[in-house]
Amino acid sequence: MSKKDIIMQLRNAKSAHIQWRSYAQALVAGIPVEQDHVPVIHTNCKFGKWYYGPGQQLTSLSSYRAIETPHEMLHQIYMQIFKLLFGEDDRSAFQKLFGSNAKVKKEHQNEAENLMRNLLSVSGTLLEAINNLEAELKDMSDEEFSVIY
Repeated sequence: MSKKDIIMQLRNAKSAHIQWRSYAQALVAGIPVEQDHVPVIHTNCKFGKWYYGPGQQLTSLSSYRAIETPHEMLHQIYMQIFKLLFGEDDRSAFQKLFGSNAKVKKEHQNEAENLMRNLLSVSGTLLEAINNLEAELKDMSDEEFSVIY
């Protein structure tokens, strides 16, 4: 596979991440999203499938390895959002009996929005790491590239 092909795969994976993020944002905004559009597990999203699939050829590059932590963090944050919005209600029986359901939903929504801000920040870190990997690949000579791929 050529360097150009790898860069194209990386760009497609980056686009898939941006699409995933927009689905997560829609979900928090109350817009219905099909569950398979926003997978929770970091290895199941389109970006993760590239990163843990064809992208593995680039593991020798530090810019490639810098992607894993923010990518995993995104999905952990999303899992928290998903549980807040759709998970089991963990209020005590007393709270359920005397508490305001609307108040709890509003609190969950506010927390989900705060988590989304965090997710967007981590997404920026991930996109920067992806851009660094692309730049590193572009700067490689064909000979250097042939050693790693």
